[in-house]
Amino acid sequence: MMKKICFTLLTAGLLTGCETMPFPLQTRADRAAMGEDQLIAQENQRRAAGRLESLELQMNQMSRDLEALKGQLDRRCAAIEQKNEADKREMVSRLSGELNKLMKQASAPVPQSSSRPAVSGKAVEHTVQSGETLYIIAKAYGVSAKTITDNNKIADPGRLSVGQKLIIPQ
Repeated sequence: MMKKICFTLLTAGLLTGCETMPFPLQTRADRAAMGEDQLIAQENQRRAAGRLESLELQMNQMSRDLEALKGQLDRRCAAIEQKNEADKREMVSRLSGELNKLMKQASAPVPQSSSRPAVSGKAVEHTVQSGETLYIIAKAYGVSAKTITDNNKIADPGRLSVGQKLIIPQ
């Protein structure tokens, strides 16, 4: 029995410091799986690099397109500004001409008229009735109130008298 105990202790002591060796087939399988994983990782990396390169190319193209559109927009804005300036100059020129024309007309001497202005064509005499206004009379004869006031030298159109005689041109 003692021999058995000594043998067991000796065997246990010798085996304690030893490293066990894996099976050679298991090592090759692990290496093959590891190599396959590396190949898959490398393939994924190549694909990602390809996608990145494609995205960079698209981004560069979009940047060029954007610059071209910006140039077109700048040219159109400049053309619109030039057109607006030309329109302003033309309008100022036209209005200046009209203003000069009006100023010449305003400064021209007003012809002196006789006590009654000349009425071209036929004229009708109207006697103002109670409740009539200059506007109602003008509308009834189809003329403007200003025409009646000018032809009859009425200073205040709101003060017509009942029985007043008005000359209304036809």
